[in-house]
Amino acid sequence: MSELSQLIQINKNIEKQNEEIIRLLKIIANEAEDEEIEESIEEELNEEYLDENTLFRYGVGKSIEGKMGVGEVYFIEDKNMFKLSVDKNNTAIDNLTGSAKPSSFALEQLIANESMKNNVSLEDGTVIISLDNSNKLAESLKICVEQSAKKVFIPVSASTQLIGAPQQIMQLVKLDVYKNEENLIEKLFNK
Repeated sequence: MSELSQLIQINKNIEKQNEEIIRLLKIIANEAEDEEIEESIEEELNEEYLDENTLFRYGVGKSIEGKMGVGEVYFIEDKNMFKLSVDKNNTAIDNLTGSAKPSSFALEQLIANESMKNNVSLEDGTVIISLDNSNKLAESLKICVEQSAKKVFIPVSASTQLIGAPQQIMQLVKLDVYKNEENLIEKLFNK
């Protein structure tokens, strides 16, 4: 490689570094567009996997308002709201409220796969609370309200936590109980 070629390559590298510095400064100064920030997060985390077919992204920062797609499921785990999306053999999990990774999402993946199989999306604003994550129902429902959930499915065993709960909760989100996985699938897809 000639000296001129090396100088050209060094100059290109410096330009790329300067663009990255400007992009990061915009993010720090809150001048970057939301899309730019999301793309930046996605690029930085593109290699972080829960397993070989599951991509995890954190802090996407979107609420659950809007149309749900086929294969999408919102769920709560440990004070975090997640969106699980299945497309072909790939699963992506976005933490909408923080940076923690989910530890258990088998039920939600089952629901997403059922959604794909039936080519039917869940009702907009639907959130699933699994039996494993129902021990702090009040906190979970608070997150659901903050994220604009419209309907929340809870296990029947967790319904006792609603005794004495403010009636306002029932006005803000529609609660539905399920007995087991099969019952939940039946309710979600009207089988």
